[in-house]
Amino acid sequence: MKKLFLISALFCLILTAGAKTADSKTFSKQADDVYLISLNAIQNLNFKTVEMQSKSGYILFQTPNGDEFLVMISDNGDNTTNVKISKTKQESSLSEIRELVFREIQNIIGNTPVRADK
Repeated sequence: MKKLFLISALFCLILTAGAKTADSKTFSKQADDVYLISLNAIQNLNFKTVEMQSKSGYILFQTPNGDEFLVMISDNGDNTTNVKISKTKQESSLSEIRELVFREIQNIIGNTPVRADK
């Protein structure tokens, strides 16, 4: 049942991946980098990674109180990536979690070195 819900949620998110909504944000990085940064952000916030798929670009995570959220990472081309966060249960509060994750992603991107010095 959980897999069926996840597949239907992914299908809906893929259809709306290009749409700019309040629950999505665009970053000036490649999708692979943003995927790894998102995983790091979720770990930094002490959320539990339930399921992840790098090929399709999604991460399912759980907060300490048991609410689950889905992060979809999609490549927009031109070195930009869209990150969308949605809730898996209607009764979950999205805005606070979304802002925490987006802020943590932005902090990590801001701390990423531009080049490596020898």
